Amino acid sequence: MEGRIELETFKPQTDSNQVLHRPGKERQGHNDVQIRLESVEDAGSGRVPAQEIDNPHLPPVDQGTQAWVFCICACIFEAFIWGWNNTYGVFQDFYTSHPPFNTSSSAAVSVIGTASLGIQYIETIIVMTVFQRYPEYAKPAMWISLSLATLSLFLSSFATKLWHLLLLQGVIFGLSAGVLYAPVLIWLSEWFVVRRGLAGGVIFGGAGIGGFVLPLTMGYLLDSVGFRWTLRIWAVILGVCCGIALLGVNPRIPAHRPTMDIPRQDWFPKDIHYLKTPLTFLFIGITVFQGLGFFPVSLFIPTYTSSLSSATLPSTIVLALFNVTSVVFYIVFGHYCDKYPYPYVILVSGVGSALAAFILWGFASSLGWIFAFAIVFGGLNGGFSAVWPAAASEIGGSRNHITSLAMGCFAAVKGIAAIVGPLIAAALHDTSNPAKSLYGGFGFRNVEIFVGSMAIGTSIGGVLLSFYSTSKRKLQ
Repeated sequence: MEGRIELETFKPQTDSNQVLHRPGKERQGHNDVQIRLESVEDAGSGRVPAQEIDNPHLPPVDQGTQAWVFCICACIFEAFIWGWNNTYGVFQDFYTSHPPFNTSSSAAVSVIGTASLGIQYIETIIVMTVFQRYPEYAKPAMWISLSLATLSLFLSSFATKLWHLLLLQGVIFGLSAGVLYAPVLIWLSEWFVVRRGLAGGVIFGGAGIGGFVLPLTMGYLLDSVGFRWTLRIWAVILGVCCGIALLGVNPRIPAHRPTMDIPRQDWFPKDIHYLKTPLTFLFIGITVFQGLGFFPVSLFIPTYTSSLSSATLPSTIVLALFNVTSVVFYIVFGHYCDKYPYPYVILVSGVGSALAAFILWGFASSLGWIFAFAIVFGGLNGGFSAVWPAAASEIGGSRNHITSLAMGCFAAVKGIAAIVGPLIAAALHDTSNPAKSLYGGFGFRNVEIFVGSMAIGTSIGGVLLSFYSTSKRKLQ
């Protein structure tokens, strides 16, 4: 790739293709920098020519109505798709205690939510690769996927066997929702550069908003009309709201069919070596540790709360609190990643999450303790993904397609963690010891230790990442 970055106010760099968001002092105060990107890719890259990126009729980067409309509409996507995933704990509690699925084990019922979540994360990198090669098909595929997601939820309301729910609410919804959401990660890099961290925080914060509203709403509907009408009502709401939001989720750079001058992008970009760096693998490892510790909590925290109180409302409230606090930290973390080195944010997230798991959850003998844990852990650990845009920007620099692929890699490994983490936690949960105890009650002691240990691993990764980034800057 040949690239040129023109800066009105920016510190000199030794390489015009250096990253825009370097995790050092150079990044402080760079919100005042006016950046204009022009990019001419190698043959086969599939990108548009520089004169079209320079086209004054294209909407501006980092500002303007269309950029923020994209951001808000993508946030709505996040609220309805990932917020729904964060709500499955309420359905799991209902399925295991009401016919016709109450004869199935809790582990078997949990596979439905785990499958949906894992599929959406893992397929992201595949879908992004396809749409970067065939960008003209992204928007039509999103409409088709929205229709399939809505239909799968509606049909799952007629389920009579557990495998019906696994197929419809788990597999088909997971596949279609993943295709529906993946283009957001591609187009985020087109719309935002300097404010990419803040925009990513706003978008990802939608999961927390949905994760707060939906558990309360679904809990009320499940108690009032049962799971069948709940799923039907939700299918209609999802289809209508996401359909409206889809009108505002568009690429900044119009998709072009291939020509002789601009052929299709290769399946594997020629500059993919920028993705094969120690930085990428180190951050992937950090993401794995964070995911392994996060998803068991999101799945089992309603169960733990049910052990403290037989009422259904506290379990719903604790899950809502767990999800909503991440909204604040998504935005705060994203904002600080734009101003300061993002490894610092990782360190804060990991240390705070570890203390919350070992102390607040470990000694949670009342609803007050578990609510406090949900707020602290849900915020500090749940807001972790706000560092993704900053890390991806350091990896990809001005190469938006590499930045997008990096975020796809992060999502894929987090999807694996979303599957493996709950399985490990389920194996560690001592169901034969349901008694309340001073530390690690209701058989959750080993689960709490596991979650805290994963958070420590995350913080250690943040320290290593900081040392690596500092060393890299010195070499440059």
